[in-house]
Amino acid sequence: MPLTAAQIRGAVTSNPWTKDFRHLQPFPLSHLKRYSFKDILVKAAKPKDRIKYWNIVPGDRVRILGDKEGKVLEVAKVNKLSNRVYLKGATAKTGQEGGLKNVHYSRCQLFIGDFEFPPKAKATEPRTLPVFATRIGTSNPYWQPMGARYEWDRFAAGTTPRLPGAANTPGRVKIPWPKRPERPKYEPTIYTAKAEDVMAITYHPFALPSDASVSASVSKVDPENDYIQSVLDPQKRPYDAAAPVELHLQKELSNPHSRAKRQARWQAALARRRELLAQYVRNELKDLKGRTRREARAEAVWKWRERLAANIREEKKRRWIHRGGEAALLRRRGRQARKERKRDERLRNLVLEDAPNQVIPPTTATGTA
Repeated sequence: MPLTAAQIRGAVTSNPWTKDFRHLQPFPLSHLKRYSFKDILVKAAKPKDRIKYWNIVPGDRVRILGDKEGKVLEVAKVNKLSNRVYLKGATAKTGQEGGLKNVHYSRCQLFIGDFEFPPKAKATEPRTLPVFATRIGTSNPYWQPMGARYEWDRFAAGTTPRLPGAANTPGRVKIPWPKRPERPKYEPTIYTAKAEDVMAITYHPFALPSDASVSASVSKVDPENDYIQSVLDPQKRPYDAAAPVELHLQKELSNPHSRAKRQARWQAALARRRELLAQYVRNELKDLKGRTRREARAEAVWKWRERLAANIREEKKRRWIHRGGEAALLRRRGRQARKERKRDERLRNLVLEDAPNQVIPPTTATGTA
């Protein structure tokens, strides 16, 4: 499925996982067009220049190449269509995404961590320096069905500054993926339900009696009328609101749009159509009127199809009336009739003001002579 204009405008995401590769698909340039000044400015790289596997994701810490301060910033969001990375804590221009500064993916250098280095020539204390990855390698990606995403491991194939002992032990430093922050735990308040109250059984359905005489008396109970009477006159007939819901109303209270019920209705409709066809065929074969059985059956099928088409038209009209289409049509016709009456009334009551350019035609008939 190609990308829509709304998906392209909302391509900035804070999700670190790669669930698909739809960001590599091409799309029309008209999706990037701004139709008003309120629309956000959307840019996208060419499909061949877009990054397939992102090794810098939201939650990582990076520094910007060429930045004089060299501050370590946290990645807040990424845009996989434009290869842009949005950073927290940097000075952003006005109008940018959420006040975040965005830089290109190639300008970000991934922060690995702080490592201890040997002291300098005259120093005695070891140094602790931040280490960044200059080259990143990855393992073979694989599909993780539990999380419905692609996963792979990333390694620092080159670092700056070079880690001590890296020349003697050629290897790659594994870079862990950022961990998602834990959900905050809220303190219970007076509005928080207790666990024992949630698990408590508060509804005890009653058992319908098996005796026929008692069942007949139970079926006469009408709680709806009792409730209506209690609303009209609470003192005359009180209503027990604590009474359980009648279990024999499960058909009315259950969901009519479940898959089993919809399938049952469809099968019943097919059975009615087959029975209607058989009835038409029987009626036509009962009196052939000089036709062959094959011709009579063909005419019965034609009448059956015409009946189905008429039923569909009637059902459409019934639904149109039920959703208020007929009432809306009558209101529209009433408005048009009122407009016409007002227009005719204005024309009848129209009075022209005296003006110098008005000429009253003569009343004498000069062309009769």
